[in-house]
Amino acid sequence: MDHHAILGLYAQGLFPMDDDDSAELPWWVADPRTVLPLDDASRAALRRRVRRSLRARDDWELRISAAFDEVIEHCGRPRAPGDGVWLTPRMHQLYRVLHAAGHAQTFEIWADGRLAAGLIAVTLGRAAMLESMWHRVPHAGNVLVSATLDALARAGATLCDIQTSTPHTLRLGAVEIPREEYERRLADALRW
Repeated sequence: MDHHAILGLYAQGLFPMDDDDSAELPWWVADPRTVLPLDDASRAALRRRVRRSLRARDDWELRISAAFDEVIEHCGRPRAPGDGVWLTPRMHQLYRVLHAAGHAQTFEIWADGRLAAGLIAVTLGRAAMLESMWHRVPHAGNVLVSATLDALARAGATLCDIQTSTPHTLRLGAVEIPREEYERRLADALRW
């Protein structure tokens, strides 16, 4: 699948999640859809929620796509024994195709010169779809979310989609919205 076809599916509000059983890569719709707000007040509230994480070290550094393949590899590993993996080799290939076309990057937190956390983002217009996240250093995941949202807002993004919620993302300020509202926000973000 070329990057135009992949981006066309994202533009329709779909997202990939592999089950390794399907002949074709499955694309999904979530209702409700979960977003992380990018407005100044929401990002300030997030920084307050994760202030302990932000203060845990004084050498947190945000880098973009400095370790793209390493982040994808880590995101594709089971989080715990017995967990399944949805970020399969064909998902790796999808992100590499999008990266080569300038529509996928990794946001990374580095500490002490080492990769501490990373997430995969697909960008299209003023929309960012955060696909998967991984961390190996305590607090680095929270710092990464906060720093990524600040970077996306500075770059002009108006929509940050995380597809579905978890208790942790809801504590960080994620908001579940009806599918129709998500599609309206996505359409607005795709207009320049």
